[in-house]
Amino acid sequence: SEKGANEHIMSNILLIVPHFWDPICVPLGVSSLKTYVEGEGHHVDLLDLNTNDQIFKLQNKYFLTVLEMFPYMERWNIFRNGTEMLSIHQLLYLNARSKPYYPDLVAEVMNMDGRNHSNFCERLNVKVFDAIFDELYSSVESVIKQEIQQKDYQFIGCHLNNSTWAGTTHCLKYAKSLNGRIKTIVGGPGPVMGITSSPHEVEDFMKKNDFIDHFVIGEGEKTLVKILNNEISARIIDPVLLKSLLENSNAFIDFKKAPTPDYGNLSIHKYLQLSVSSSRGCPFECSFCAETVFWDGFRSNTASSVYNQIDGLADKYNRSSFYICDSLSNHIITPLTQEIKDNNKPYTLDCYLRADKVCTQEKRTKAWREGGLFRARLGMESASQRILDDMIKNTTPENMEMSLHALSKHGILTSTLWIIAYPGETENEFKETLKFIKDSSGHIYQSDAWLFQYHPIGLSKSDKISSEKESKARFSDHINEILSVSPYHVDEDLSQEERFGRLEQFTCEMEELRILNPYSITDILKAEKRFSGLNSGKNSGWDPFSSMKNLVS
Repeated sequence: SEKGANEHIMSNILLIVPHFWDPICVPLGVSSLKTYVEGEGHHVDLLDLNTNDQIFKLQNKYFLTVLEMFPYMERWNIFRNGTEMLSIHQLLYLNARSKPYYPDLVAEVMNMDGRNHSNFCERLNVKVFDAIFDELYSSVESVIKQEIQQKDYQFIGCHLNNSTWAGTTHCLKYAKSLNGRIKTIVGGPGPVMGITSSPHEVEDFMKKNDFIDHFVIGEGEKTLVKILNNEISARIIDPVLLKSLLENSNAFIDFKKAPTPDYGNLSIHKYLQLSVSSSRGCPFECSFCAETVFWDGFRSNTASSVYNQIDGLADKYNRSSFYICDSLSNHIITPLTQEIKDNNKPYTLDCYLRADKVCTQEKRTKAWREGGLFRARLGMESASQRILDDMIKNTTPENMEMSLHALSKHGILTSTLWIIAYPGETENEFKETLKFIKDSSGHIYQSDAWLFQYHPIGLSKSDKISSEKESKARFSDHINEILSVSPYHVDEDLSQEERFGRLEQFTCEMEELRILNPYSITDILKAEKRFSGLNSGKNSGWDPFSSMKNLVS
């Protein structure tokens, strides 16, 4: 039959990680897809625009230009909290720069804390940003064109999230303009946190972006193979639809047999760390998180299998530092570090941990450090017990404090992450967080804050927040029409001015405590020096330079 014949035709696909996505570790999603899809008889090339210096430097140039015009944004840690603004600004540039009210739209997006509109517009020079985007998209198109001319691709796929929103849509639209026969695919969590849980929003997105052939919701391996085999024609493919097409009716791969990621032709030397994962999804259901909803539950691998992956990747790429790309690694960090220690390997690990009882025992954290754990990224969110309970964090400020002590005592870098302006957070509860950080500052390596992001159905506990506070679109109809899906606000809560006021307070407090929020290698080294000085010279055993170097044989 024709279908039977199609199954055996090899397809060429180019998978792209668009700008801007920080290259902390080698992109894992596309690398895992490559391994699985090539095992099914197709060929996959990988392209990461974030290791192209000409392209990536323009993110920095954009934010430095923002700070020249609006110096007060420095107090918001704009390099982290401005990534969505940058993405939506690009979308306006790509879709609305010929409109007479274009500068007003840009002002609406950039004026994040709702200052006087005409005063903001007086300081805004849209043409300077347009020049940056001219350079950006000229470079992006040049790279895409070169890739497409080198090989006959039948398919092109892109990762899609908030920060890559503009890049993803433009890469696929441009590829289609060069070759109308190419089928285009997006996967990932989507542009507005929670969109993949909202069928009508995905449909609106696809109507607007009619050059996209397929939107893959959730895990991508089996879906991608079906698309490449020409066995699926639906534009929007979710696990329910996929199950109906699969003989074994399981839309997910057996994660315990997950093959080692293949980084292909990515520029490995430009990443701080290699990447692996031991699980998909999360065993918890924190109210602010879309992870459980997106992955549909929690599945994990065994420590010995993950160790074998790490060992194989270290051998193949001659590198020793690994980022575990799990939502949380509490379930595996003890046996995994034991494997590394038992095998006497020099591997170092960086991962997300939950600051609960597991992290409070110094005997355990000592063993983790001996088994290579050099950094723990701790989603602490708030130091108010009421807020923690509302978030369903299942921990306490006491456990959080004990975790910081137990980890830092053995030189493990403690990166703490906090949510600002969680719905219903009072000024006093916010101050509890600031006091906690001050009291624990001697045990904190990094303190990073982000403003709460909301979606009416995509978060674990959206319905609870919606019923109490209600929600509204964040932007005007003009912008919503250009975007096709709009980011949201919690309605009956803090104003934008109050939200950004708290963010500013937080950033100023960290400066006073000399807690850096390091993104550049220079800042990482400064932050490590401070942390090691506070902890009796205890060293994490890691630095960005040795992390990127080859293993000494």
